[in-house]
Amino acid sequence: MRVLHAANYSLRRDGTEFFNCEFKFHTGLCQAGHYVYPFSINDRARDNLFGTSRLGKAKANRALIAACANIAPDLVLLGHAPAITPETLATLRRQHPAAAFALWYVDAVYFQDRFDQLCAKLPYLDALFVTTAGEPLERFRAYCRDRSLACRPAFIPNPVDGGVERLAVDESAAPPRHDLVFIGTDYQRPERRAFLDALAAKADGLRLAFAGCRDNPPVFGHERDLLLAASLTALNLSDRNDVPLYSSDRIAQLTGNGLCTFTPASTGLQTLFVPDREMVFFDTVDDLVARLRHFAAHPDAARAIGRAGRLKAHERYSGKAIAEFMCDWIFAPKRAREWV
Repeated sequence: MRVLHAANYSLRRDGTEFFNCEFKFHTGLCQAGHYVYPFSINDRARDNLFGTSRLGKAKANRALIAACANIAPDLVLLGHAPAITPETLATLRRQHPAAAFALWYVDAVYFQDRFDQLCAKLPYLDALFVTTAGEPLERFRAYCRDRSLACRPAFIPNPVDGGVERLAVDESAAPPRHDLVFIGTDYQRPERRAFLDALAAKADGLRLAFAGCRDNPPVFGHERDLLLAASLTALNLSDRNDVPLYSSDRIAQLTGNGLCTFTPASTGLQTLFVPDREMVFFDTVDDLVARLRHFAAHPDAARAIGRAGRLKAHERYSGKAIAEFMCDWIFAPKRAREWV
């Protein structure tokens, strides 16, 4: 197919966020045999005198309409796309009646403002893909069902890409410098900060590395890879850990690179990764510390879990596998097999 992928490619950031999902879905669609035209929403919106997306929102919408007219896509796939208005989607559907329209969203959807923003677009979509299951996903399905909309919401995992997650930490012969790494911000996240502080206080004697939190600077680009490569295990901690199957795309970056990954058991991600074989699940800070001490003392066991998690992630949750599911879900629903 000919696909127009309108997402926030963030080309102005010079590769600091090359690991973002936009690129993985793009590559996955190409690997599945499709031509993909990248329309970078935020870069187009900031193409103005002041470089602000707020002032360029209308321009970005007009540019998307023009791009679709030039390309005549079979599929218009949006990524997050808060700047693209429902009115623009209505226009595109009128102008391209044979095209399919879908949107993926990999951030949390349990906030009411995000739910409302996405619902405003559902009348113009054939499919909505979110990385959250359970009640949030059912709300979208109920919204479509109650209004007799054609849109079909579905769960997708966070994508892994072989060219991005390529470290294979589990195969490294070098001794790790860190027993555990956590990369993520705790700005305006008091619960996360309290958890990380408690972890640091109780994990005496263990080598912990933090980036972007606990007053440590963030890491981007290749520097991020170097930190992951120097670590034996990693912590997958999201803003909320009680929403079924929800995780930030951190989970793909950790498992895909072969780190033994610790995740709260309350996420329900045992559905996607086998406990104690492909991922380690914990209940409390004390439980996490106890498990971390065990694997720090038995690095080969940690590497075995990291390896199994990496192989699962690249086989089952690759950008190509998810892109193929998306296309089947939209164009060949009888062939599509849901993840959960």
